[in-house]
Amino acid sequence: MRRTVYAALTAALAFTALSAPADAFVRGKPVHGLAMYGEPKFPADFKNFDYVNPTAPKGGTLRMSGFGTFDSFNPFSVKGTPAGLLQYMGAASYMYSIESLFVRGADEPGSSYCLLCQTVEVAPDNTWEEFTLRPEARFHDGTPVTADDVVFSFEQLMAKGAPLFQMYWGDVAKAEKTGPLKVKFHFKNPGNTELPTIMGELPVLSKAWWSKHDLANSTLDIPNFSGPYKIDKFEAGRYVVFKRDPNYWGRNLALTKGAFNFDEIRIDYYRDDDVAFEAFKAYQFDYHVENSSLRWATAYDKAVVDSGLMVKEDVRDGLPDRAQTFTMNLRKPMFQDRRVREALALAFDFDWGNKTLAFGVFAPMNSFWSGSELASSGLPQGEELAILEKYRGKIPDEVFTKPFSQPRTDGSGNNRENLVKAKNLLTAAGWTTKNGALVNARGEPFEFEFLLAQQGLEKWVNPYFQNLAKLGIKGKIRLVDTTQYINRLTNFDFDMIVGGIGQSISPGNEQRENWGSAAADKKGGRNLAGIKNPVVDAIIEDLIVAKTRESLIAHTRALDRVLLWNWYFVPEFSTPADWIAYWNKFGKPGKVPMQGPDLALWWYDAAKAAKVDAARGAKK
Repeated sequence: MRRTVYAALTAALAFTALSAPADAFVRGKPVHGLAMYGEPKFPADFKNFDYVNPTAPKGGTLRMSGFGTFDSFNPFSVKGTPAGLLQYMGAASYMYSIESLFVRGADEPGSSYCLLCQTVEVAPDNTWEEFTLRPEARFHDGTPVTADDVVFSFEQLMAKGAPLFQMYWGDVAKAEKTGPLKVKFHFKNPGNTELPTIMGELPVLSKAWWSKHDLANSTLDIPNFSGPYKIDKFEAGRYVVFKRDPNYWGRNLALTKGAFNFDEIRIDYYRDDDVAFEAFKAYQFDYHVENSSLRWATAYDKAVVDSGLMVKEDVRDGLPDRAQTFTMNLRKPMFQDRRVREALALAFDFDWGNKTLAFGVFAPMNSFWSGSELASSGLPQGEELAILEKYRGKIPDEVFTKPFSQPRTDGSGNNRENLVKAKNLLTAAGWTTKNGALVNARGEPFEFEFLLAQQGLEKWVNPYFQNLAKLGIKGKIRLVDTTQYINRLTNFDFDMIVGGIGQSISPGNEQRENWGSAAADKKGGRNLAGIKNPVVDAIIEDLIVAKTRESLIAHTRALDRVLLWNWYFVPEFSTPADWIAYWNKFGKPGKVPMQGPDLALWWYDAAKAAKVDAARGAKK
């Protein structure tokens, strides 16, 4: 399953049954939910999730910011930039406008519960899955959600949607209407143990509405979705307002009790991150996700925070740490030699950057699943070693002999030792220095462009380029607006970017789209690096059919280790925590699920808001 994020509206996962076999949930009869391993935590008759306030008051407005722009209300196409709250998040814990068959449990990773469906049944041999829809489920125009809508949604997304859909549900043979409210999905690969749970992540679209709109294109026509919030008003690229639908069909479900409490959610867009931050401090919006360690440490008004008017929180959840990298486009000839990629990684000085630019808040990036049991460490053992042994000679020897570690320095800014190693690797790869420039056998200089959409990231890239210059490599930064940036990434028109793929603690079919060969040439896909490695493909396929939690862990660690030692990315850093700040005008549940705070569960506190309004008004 994927981990994707819009601000702090996070779809998160956590495991409760870690060692039960994959077929432990009840098969061959209709149930209210499924778990990857074991049974769902909450029974069919549960009243509400235990991490919500079921009596949370409704009302008030939540003001948020969006970065860049938006020009579409269609989040399923590679064309256009969708508005906030519409980015497709799979079967997230809570969905605002777009709904899927399932919602995930926010405190348990492989568990999902019926939302648009009333029950789900999985074949004993895992060859099919049948959903029975809730008869009360309605789109915003009042029309019922039917089996025809589900089949239409699947077929349209597979034919016209972004590449992630074809990769994610690639093991589904077909969708079949078996009744007015019944849909059966037939599976090509019965061994795909995750497929029954992720099939429920299918977003259900109105056939009547989307038959008149091309799913492959962007649109600013307001779609006919089914969730608790409707798009109320907007100005393309500037703001969008979502209003809670008091007649939302699912408002009385146990799944939604205590959620979706704001009457209105407004998102204002800012093209510059620093301008957005100043707007937050000026009380132009309420909630800010910080991505600058410098700002986090120095830019907040201490008196305002100490007064309690503003809250800063260091949020540590149960998910793998966020790994940030410099992502190379392997489609470019200069990045295709592993020795060159390692040399480029050696030129990045994590310790100097962490100390000088980040106040020491980051951790070295030694895994794509750092901070979780899925991370590779030490030398491979047990099942992980057995998995890797099958590919000995086809993967780097270091996989078996050395624990992976991001290149380190003493933090002084003197990276000479690593640069010497990098120079030797470049020489071995056929690059030589001529008139101060690194050139290949054809005399072509080593030059590349670093594409950015946020000016604040230049402080990390410029010191990197200074180190590369010592090797004779010339780099330049190209700063573009958000729309151009997305278009260039969609078409793989870049040399290097700042990247990072958020991971869950239940990896599965999404790994195909993250690093699988089939995704490397699909424009708009997530394999931005362009990785094409048969060993990576094989490990992913075995990971997807892992029968136990232990086997899933072993395959994930093996995948992690192969990706790292191929140096497909320059490791930048890992972020053990998320930083959020907000004006103190909200209430939130006493228990926080493993994903961390979820704004869908917060509510507007009129008394707190009055104090903040008065204080901020007095300063105007």
